[in-house]
Amino acid sequence: MKRFSSLVMLSLLVFIFAGCGSNAENKEKDVNISTEEMLNEIKEQLAEDMKANGAGDDVYVDGNLQGYIEADLVKADETDPMVAIYFEKMQLNKEELASGHVVAAMMNVNSDEIFLFEAKEKEHVDSLKAALEREKEAQIQTWEQYLPDQYEKVKNNVIKTNGKYLLYVTAQNPDEIEAIFDSYFE
Repeated sequence: MKRFSSLVMLSLLVFIFAGCGSNAENKEKDVNISTEEMLNEIKEQLAEDMKANGAGDDVYVDGNLQGYIEADLVKADETDPMVAIYFEKMQLNKEELASGHVVAAMMNVNSDEIFLFEAKEKEHVDSLKAALEREKEAQIQTWEQYLPDQYEKVKNNVIKTNGKYLLYVTAQNPDEIEAIFDSYFE
């Protein structure tokens, strides 16, 4: 009887783990996310954070954050100086991006910077993540000697992947933006 109970428990565990793995694989395969929609939610969160820190109600107007640059890295001309700098310093390969967005503070006294990528292929995720890691290192070098409060934000940076999607966040409340990203995969 003891052997039979052990066998039943072992079989049950195998089915449970197999089921969990299958659901995770299916979930990743079925994911079809609008990065534009996610980006809009992220910008709304940034605006809320800025308002909580004293910015006026006009900080977010018609889908645009005041004082921030926004670029679609797939649609943008790589020779545009506002975009070219990202491709150059990050060694970013545009051909690996199905979609790519950046939102960054215009002023050189604010380290806020967010990238949201969708890789064309799963194989591109590692090189895109490496590009984001290079950006983080560049930001650390920029801010560690310049403004201590902004350096703290960079140190709390979040780089995250889920399937073919990548997120890079340097902001006042990166956890809130990370939660938005995560919510699209639930």
